[in-house]
Amino acid sequence: MRKTLILGFLVVFALAVVLAGCGEATESTTTSASVAPSTETTAAPAETTTTAAPAQQPITLKMATTFIETEAGGKIAQHFADYIKEKTGGLVTIEIYPGGTLGGPPELLDLVSSGSVDLVPLGHPPLADKLPLLNFPMWAPGSPQAAVDYFNELVFNNSETAPLIQAEAEANNVKYLGFTAGGSNVFISKTPFQKLSDLVGKKFGAGGSIPAFEALGYTVVQMFPPDGYENLSRGVVDATQMGFVPTVNLKWYEPAKYYMFDGTYAAGNPWTINLASWAKLSPEIQQVFMDAAKDAEAYSLELDKTETEAAIAMLKENGVTVGELSAEDKAAWYQLLFEASAKDCLDRAARLGITENMIKVLMAAAAKTGVTWSPPAQ
Repeated sequence: MRKTLILGFLVVFALAVVLAGCGEATESTTTSASVAPSTETTAAPAETTTTAAPAQQPITLKMATTFIETEAGGKIAQHFADYIKEKTGGLVTIEIYPGGTLGGPPELLDLVSSGSVDLVPLGHPPLADKLPLLNFPMWAPGSPQAAVDYFNELVFNNSETAPLIQAEAEANNVKYLGFTAGGSNVFISKTPFQKLSDLVGKKFGAGGSIPAFEALGYTVVQMFPPDGYENLSRGVVDATQMGFVPTVNLKWYEPAKYYMFDGTYAAGNPWTINLASWAKLSPEIQQVFMDAAKDAEAYSLELDKTETEAAIAMLKENGVTVGELSAEDKAAWYQLLFEASAKDCLDRAARLGITENMIKVLMAAAAKTGVTWSPPAQ
């Protein structure tokens, strides 16, 4: 049961392991055409007829997602689809295929790129080799809003990085519309701690960002989320770090009663649409989709706030100690996290021959997050 729960949470932000599924992809469906009526203008002595541009045809688009309906990601996907239907008066509808029924995280890009589906909320971390520029360091300090702003800055607003990342998307036959919040992250332990240094000497479970944890002096034991509860219960590990809400849903608080928020936040899951599907939409409907992405961003932030507050209250009722790291520890941790992620990005870029562009993205990422970072000497 706990392994099943992990499916939706773990795509988003490289703190977890993706679970793959497969299914048969189907083509999007377009219903009968709708054309605006012609208008006639009469001038003596001749009569001329001017026909208005065709209106948007009714259309049904297919969305694939790895999230199930009851997860935050599933709720956000439904909210996006409902917004589109409402604002277009039912002219555009979205059929959602949830829970990885058409494919797991690694398959989503191929599904939308090929046009097998029209739209996906794309869990991009498993696609680092295909979308290396989008896979810049994926967490940001400060707040959930700051994390979303960070993604929006690099992908849409920054004059150097936005063209590079959007060109990468276009090369994969897709377009990004916007991002959603992914929530906060926590360190958790079976024994009390106040500082990151208190966990030195503990067996620390980690599935990613291992160099950052090793730089803290931790004894790292490789561990992936489906095994977290058992490993904590049996003493295979004493502490770990992951997204807050997933740890609660997986009931890791039962064997590990001490939680500290680490000051980092995730965002991602860009609304990703096939270019041919995008071209089927009129400019007015395209704007509705852009508005839907912004509305989903706001909804995701509110949903994260509500779920986080409810989870904290539940933890306290169950005798769990919940706190947050000091400002100094938060800054030190994010610096290490960024450096480890940047190294991964540069190693991948060197292999793919895109080092110059990756450095531009990383420099912008460092500037946006306030990290002191410069590329290594060539």
